Amino acid sequence: MKYALLLTLIILPKTTPVQAVDAQPSSNEHVSIKFAAYNVLFGLWGEPESIGQKLKKHNLDIICFNEVPNGNWTKRVGDILEMDHTFVGEISSANHKNKYKSILSRFPLLHTGEIEINEKGWKPASLVYASIKVKNIKIKVYSTHIPGQQNPNDSAASFIANNIIKNSNDENLLILGDLNNEPNKGALKTFYTANMKSIWNELGVEKSQNSTHKHIESGKESGIIDHIFYKSRTHKISVVNGGIIYDAFNNTEKDIDMPRYKKEWIKYDKPLSDHRPIWAELLFK
Repeated sequence: MKYALLLTLIILPKTTPVQAVDAQPSSNEHVSIKFAAYNVLFGLWGEPESIGQKLKKHNLDIICFNEVPNGNWTKRVGDILEMDHTFVGEISSANHKNKYKSILSRFPLLHTGEIEINEKGWKPASLVYASIKVKNIKIKVYSTHIPGQQNPNDSAASFIANNIIKNSNDENLLILGDLNNEPNKGALKTFYTANMKSIWNELGVEKSQNSTHKHIESGKESGIIDHIFYKSRTHKISVVNGGIIYDAFNNTEKDIDMPRYKKEWIKYDKPLSDHRPIWAELLFK
């Protein structure tokens, strides 16, 4: 018995450490996450199923919608994209009908909520938010729709910069949506002073030749006013790919009953919205 016990004690130290090391996940795993932001014009020009089909080829992970109807509208997009997790806010932009903010995700949404903003410009504005964990990456996502302002004083952008971005202890912070200012202009400059990064700068998109919004009445392009901003305390984030989705249109034979803007909808070849969806693939290291 003494020899058998001695043999066991010799074998166990050799095998146990190897098994323990193999069972541990790599702490250096790189994680790619695809985000999108889309102002859908209160669902007037595009049904959720049509929007889901158009976005399907991008294999997105998290989508932030603006000017979205409440109820199950966001879920219906998710049904097409096989994305099961949704959160819809309760504050409609400027108290207009069907101008809520929502988040659609492939991953569970944790600690959801909404923050109201009442600064200069139309009001109220708001941000809906959720914490999301993708593998070993913890992120906080805000979906927002705010008025554009040239002066940062008392602007919705400066409110977000001073009260949310600067006070954030989140490992990874993202703000997506219709911010109604072009990159590096007006009140949106406060985001950069708060150390947020823009996908447009990282992608090197030519800002003067691209636009995310066409004004309904005038038909004029507004420039890039939809955004994805990000910052990290714990990871290095690289923008791998992304851009403006210019082919977001209904089928040519599609017809929709609408109370207004039908003439413009037909004139512009039946787009899904007056905004164009934007997307970005971010690599977390």
